[in-house]
Amino acid sequence: NFYIVFLGAHPVSREGAVENHLNILSAVKQSSHLEAKESIVYSYTKSFNAFAAKLSEDEANKLSGMNEVLSVFPNQYRKLHTTRSWDFIGLPLTAKRKLKSEGDTIVALLDTGITPEFHSFKDDGFGPPPAKWKGTCDKYVNFSGCNK
Repeated sequence: NFYIVFLGAHPVSREGAVENHLNILSAVKQSSHLEAKESIVYSYTKSFNAFAAKLSEDEANKLSGMNEVLSVFPNQYRKLHTTRSWDFIGLPLTAKRKLKSEGDTIVALLDTGITPEFHSFKDDGFGPPPAKWKGTCDKYVNFSGCNK
């Protein structure tokens, strides 16, 4: 099974956090760093200090008892709720439909959050916005501003 293991304080560096995750996992698995590395699925190092790993129930229980571990819980896969799409896009139930072409179309909005500082949003190398752009850009308490 896969488990999420939450640790204490936020890590100082990604490299230090990953090394710490491997050390903790190696201690519980009583194995080498290589085996621990194969067990880790992901190290969370940006917003919080945690890792996801493939563990036995016994290993998860041992981790739970460690001082540096805040919590351990099984990873849960959730099915997205998509039965309200018709209402969400604002179409009345009486709208004319084309069932043949609709059958292969999925309209979805999956909001998993945003981090404006993430490298995908950097505007390095871009010029100013096009003159025809009619949008606005405001600064907010937790938002540093807009990109080009």
